[in-house]
Amino acid sequence: MVGLWVAMIGGFILFWLFQELPDVSTLKTAGRRPSVTIQASDGTVIGTYGDLREDVLRVKDLPPHLPQALMAVEDNRFYSHFGVDIIGLVRAMYSNYKAGRVVQGGSTITQQLAKNFLLTQKLFPVTDRSIKRKIQEVLLAFWLEWHFTKDQIMTIYLNRVYFGSGTYGIDAAAQRFFQKSARELTVFESALIAGLLQAPSRYSPAANPERSKKRATSVMAKMKDLGYIRDYTTYLEEGSKQLDQIKSREERSYRYFTDWVYESIADHIGGLTKDVVVTTTLDINAQNHAELVLKHYVDTLGKVLSASQAAMIAMRPDGAIVSMLGGRSYAKSQFNRVTQALRQPGSAFKPFVYLAGLESGFSPEHLFDDSPQKIGDWEAKNYKYESQGDITMAWGLIKSVNAVSIRVCQAVTPQKVIDLSHRFGFSSEMLPTLSIALGTMEVTLLELVSAFSVFANQGKPVYGYGIEEIRDKAGNILYIRKPLKSRQIVQDEHLVYMREMLGRVIREGTGRRINLDDTMMGKTGSNDNKDAYFIGYRGGTFNEDTTEHGIRDVACGVWVGNDNLKLMHKASLGSNMPLKIAKAFLMGKIPPEDIPKTNTNNNQKKVQSDGSEKIKLTVKKERVIKAEKIVTMDDLLD
Repeated sequence: MVGLWVAMIGGFILFWLFQELPDVSTLKTAGRRPSVTIQASDGTVIGTYGDLREDVLRVKDLPPHLPQALMAVEDNRFYSHFGVDIIGLVRAMYSNYKAGRVVQGGSTITQQLAKNFLLTQKLFPVTDRSIKRKIQEVLLAFWLEWHFTKDQIMTIYLNRVYFGSGTYGIDAAAQRFFQKSARELTVFESALIAGLLQAPSRYSPAANPERSKKRATSVMAKMKDLGYIRDYTTYLEEGSKQLDQIKSREERSYRYFTDWVYESIADHIGGLTKDVVVTTTLDINAQNHAELVLKHYVDTLGKVLSASQAAMIAMRPDGAIVSMLGGRSYAKSQFNRVTQALRQPGSAFKPFVYLAGLESGFSPEHLFDDSPQKIGDWEAKNYKYESQGDITMAWGLIKSVNAVSIRVCQAVTPQKVIDLSHRFGFSSEMLPTLSIALGTMEVTLLELVSAFSVFANQGKPVYGYGIEEIRDKAGNILYIRKPLKSRQIVQDEHLVYMREMLGRVIREGTGRRINLDDTMMGKTGSNDNKDAYFIGYRGGTFNEDTTEHGIRDVACGVWVGNDNLKLMHKASLGSNMPLKIAKAFLMGKIPPEDIPKTNTNNNQKKVQSDGSEKIKLTVKKERVIKAEKIVTMDDLLD
């Protein structure tokens, strides 16, 4: 009698728990955040956001070793049990008992699918370990086995399971890590993806390639033990190359640009309600080359000058951004020093002061006193410049003479300079004091380069942009950029004068070490060894081949400094490291003289107390010829 009551009560509890199960008609779909796929100008995927899903693939669409890898690591008796593997459960309990801790799980793929469904329906929190959830999980597993074939259960599972980094489903994981369809995955790739399921973040090939490789090796060893493959040595050799490629892709600094683009999508289409594909202005070759250049100089010259960070942006005259690097390494710091950092531009701001002078009636040949000027307790000195008396306004810009910039600002009034700056797109607060002539306000590098690009864009305003087009996954256009219809904000006469003066800065002044051709114009700048800049433009026809012909028809800006405002070496001027970075970028290669000699030539470097760099060079030819040369920092500067 007691047994009957126990059975009745148990049956009632099971019936009650079964009635609480969610509507399984939605099992083949899953709620998620809309995905955003961001492409470079040539269609290369450079970033994904949201919950990424790709094609729904059936088991028969996949290579046999893919579900085999999954079964080897998760449920090797999948095709023989009825949803709950009693044998596997007992084996797991025994292994855990011997180890004194949990070393093996007993859940089947069907149970994992049931658990996944219960959690996505938000019936239980992820951390829930209650008996109720376990019982409902088993009941749902039995229901799944009753209503679906094994292949159908495997198909649903593979298309719902989470692989980390916002990636759901086997095809999305294949695209995320190997840039191919899951239909084309190799044995190693299948083992690696199957190995992710235990701990997606821990075994991610992007974040932990070595740990991911060990995990994939373990999965392939189990596949061999189960007779799915004969040997995995050759697969492992192939996999090592794959991991190197993944690491190389992940280390690319596209994310500075894609983060900025992602945040601006809502400005064009409103809130995200569907999956979208964003085509951008980024040029892959220019970006990869810029990254190589920036890292090279930070890791070499940056150490000499005590400069730990750099940022760079390049755009076409209309504002289309072809390259953006917000720092030395996105993995170490996601702060974008192109769009987020507010720093003083120093002398890089002077072109706008001189333009205000032109608009007030002065000509490039107007004479100004170049002697240091003291106003109250404030005195503006000229850096490494001997006063000559009266010099032309043009020569004041060419040699970046502080005293002339201040006198021009004084003549036109600081408010005139502020009004002009706002016309050019600067949004920072500026105080109407004479110090504005020396670039003492705070601006972003994006603002500075956009404003400078006006001189290359026939005097029309420039707003840096990165999005060309936004489509949904069906191909419907949600947004497409149209050329801006804008009037000139600089008169033709003044535009000609500014281009001539900025060109002479390159040919005769502080920027002459970047005198690549007669289309170059630009301006250097620094701020008491806290910030160093070069802003410039190279004309010609834009060519995507950055290794053969260099880069043309782009305005580029480079900032160098330290995030903590730690002072750099006194030789850290705009005409040094920023100019070298810009030059190597525009040339399409790092000049040989900027590549440190290897130890095979017995080169020795020493940074002296005055900041100069002493190089002892030994040259070997048919006979040993010794030569010594002293290169000081002054040789690098003006």
